Amino acid sequence: MQGSFNNDHANYRCRYTQEYARTAALDHPPTLYVREDAVVPPLDAWIAKIFEPGRLTRTLRELQRSQERTLPTAPELDVARITITDCDRRIAQYRAALDRGTDPELVTGWINQTQTEKAAAQRQLNETTAARRTVLTEPDIRDLVEQLGDITSALTSAAPENKQRLYEALGLSLVHYAKERIVTVESQPALMCTREKCPRGDLNPHAR
Repeated sequence: MQGSFNNDHANYRCRYTQEYARTAALDHPPTLYVREDAVVPPLDAWIAKIFEPGRLTRTLRELQRSQERTLPTAPELDVARITITDCDRRIAQYRAALDRGTDPELVTGWINQTQTEKAAAQRQLNETTAARRTVLTEPDIRDLVEQLGDITSALTSAAPENKQRLYEALGLSLVHYAKERIVTVESQPALMCTREKCPRGDLNPHAR
């Protein structure tokens, strides 16, 4: 389905039979509209359920663990440190070669290349170390959740680009069933998977 504005309302529109194929076996109207405001509010309310009191402790635990799973591991830090040490050793060797009379232009090229490698490793080490320092604890996350207040309201008022990142992170997939007049929503994030139905409002009255 494609985004489309109709009568000043955001819609999801499907024109499959017009734009792709029309077959007798395919029971599909020429154009189908689904109002966004009939889908997104129930979706946000469904997402907010994971922050309800009875599920909040588990949610906080999973959010905290998700940070740890995305952090670079200790071996990656070791590789960066080893690379930096090796670059320092090679630079010292190149300077010694320069003192022995090796072609200055050649030695300068070696040193510049090695310094570039060292800078990249140092940048990785700094960024990784900073990331590991900013891992939130469960109490930290709880404080953030409490600051947001009502999660459904926070989702409703969130900027579209922020909601897009959230929906993508949750791995949301929505399917509209015209006859049943429902939209099913499936979430497949990295840590948990769930499937549920949310009620659909009426189709846009101007749909053909």
